[in-house]
Amino acid sequence: MSAATARAKARPRIAADLLPGGQDVPFAEIEVTLARLVRDGRRRKRGPARALTATVIVVGKPERLVAAADALEQLGESGGVRAILISEGEHTSPVARVTEHAIAISGLSPRYLNNAVAALRLSSLPAVVWWRGGSIEALDGLANLADRLVLDTPDPDTVWARADTLFERTALTDLRWTCLTRWRAAVAHLFDLSQVRRDAASIRRLTIEARDPFAARLFAGWLHSRLRWTASVKIDIRVVTTRADVTPLVSVQLSGGAITMSLDVRSRACLAATVDGSEGTSRIVPLGDGTLASLIGEELAVRIRDIAFEEALVAAREIPV
Repeated sequence: MSAATARAKARPRIAADLLPGGQDVPFAEIEVTLARLVRDGRRRKRGPARALTATVIVVGKPERLVAAADALEQLGESGGVRAILISEGEHTSPVARVTEHAIAISGLSPRYLNNAVAALRLSSLPAVVWWRGGSIEALDGLANLADRLVLDTPDPDTVWARADTLFERTALTDLRWTCLTRWRAAVAHLFDLSQVRRDAASIRRLTIEARDPFAARLFAGWLHSRLRWTASVKIDIRVVTTRADVTPLVSVQLSGGAITMSLDVRSRACLAATVDGSEGTSRIVPLGDGTLASLIGEELAVRIRDIAFEEALVAAREIPV
């Protein structure tokens, strides 16, 4: 077997369910193919072209790119994005699949990822990097191109440890933070009550039951940074593996000598927040559908740094499970 044949056989293939119906082309022909598909699409539809609002660069393992592509396609029904979906490998000229609004690249060497994205993104649109896993080398390069960087990895500790260098280069967030929006809103509703504001200083323990310990740490970090807690407040995170709700947390309790506040999921649709022993202090917050499309859709609407998230993440890194 010749060396050329061996390289051809080793070249990765794009999963059949990633951009089905797209055209498989050599890497060098991506832009020409995309321009032709866009032109043909406009002729076929004979109506206003779908307005593009952002370039979304998704990096991750092939199986995680499929779900991301589906989510972005759902968003395209209301506002379009150009999606660039990349799985890493060892190739300088990997295979690609192209549709009218998306590009999938399989097997791209991390050291060339930054250049590939710079060439394929639409410079007139904001660039959002949706990081679903990959090499830190590639992440550092993409951070310089990103108007917003959305972390979405099963184990974010390595990236969290580098967050200080990312804060000044892009608007950083974590999709777990988006999942916690309703939980944070529920706590905020309770702090609208004068008795809660009066007794909040007496809180000495935070107990969280969670399916995702990293989300629990982030939520605890938010409370720690917002309420300016000291070491006198004990934080207890318990990982629960038996429930399958759409939310990463199961329950939260803040307790002290003068007050006990509880948050828990009452159904798949609602989160209840209460101050124990007080009448008329219950608050119900809708959880939302929690789908990947709705979560990333929320993030695409944000263009600025989130200081509350940054402070929460810094505090979360110091919280053990």
